Amino acid sequence: MSIRLNVASKLVCQPKGFRILSCRFRDSKADSYATESLDPGTPAVPVSQVSRQEAYEINQDQFEIRFTEQGLDSLVVNENIQPRELDMIRVIVGQLNVGVLGEYDQTVELMENFTQGECVTMFWVERNVIGHALHVNRGYVLETIFGVKDGQLVQIKKIRNLHMCTHKVPYFFGSAESIRQVSDVVSTVSSSESHIVITSTEFISGTTNVINTSKVSEGMVTTLYENISVRLESILPALNEPPEVKDPEPASMFIGRWLMESSMEDDLSLEV
Repeated sequence: MSIRLNVASKLVCQPKGFRILSCRFRDSKADSYATESLDPGTPAVPVSQVSRQEAYEINQDQFEIRFTEQGLDSLVVNENIQPRELDMIRVIVGQLNVGVLGEYDQTVELMENFTQGECVTMFWVERNVIGHALHVNRGYVLETIFGVKDGQLVQIKKIRNLHMCTHKVPYFFGSAESIRQVSDVVSTVSSSESHIVITSTEFISGTTNVINTSKVSEGMVTTLYENISVRLESILPALNEPPEVKDPEPASMFIGRWLMESSMEDDLSLEV
């Protein structure tokens, strides 16, 4: 028997300049239920009542995502955002981080701006030809650094070395406690792997994290599986300019860190 928490939402974004997206979440829904399936990679059938989990539903406040040539850089959020909501935004938005310049058919090791820190990451980049051209008129063509044409496919696999991270932070997503509070529960991400698929009209990105959680007072160890995915649904003409972020404050991509000022308080650390 296992317990599943599902959070689904639509991420609506507009470009604001060359390297900024102005975004908000819409139609957020979260629920949990028990299932007999222990395989986190397969669809689950509820064997208990499905319970709504409003605490995990993401608010609709406007925020900004800022990019560099290497990928995700930082966020701009409302200064009154709750820490847990900020962490949820970080985890979901992190799926937009390609993290590698248009290199094809090769393996390369780079530093990646990940939610657990800036980590050494192994990238596998492959460019393939699909069996037939995707002649589906979606009304748009994706212009990416990979220059993918109809009938072509770019796949990116990322495996992170979580022992080689600067700004290393503990796993904290979804916790109701403050990161500065002493907790009886210790959670550590033991592995993190991402896959991205890009075609001329599709962008699909997903990450699987394996988390080991232990309760110090009871000596219990639990394994959690976290699956996060983002899929491009549509591209439509903007009807107007995106609204500004109210009471804006910069925030890093690192989970558990508050706004940008506090995220810079700690010295850089490299765990080996």
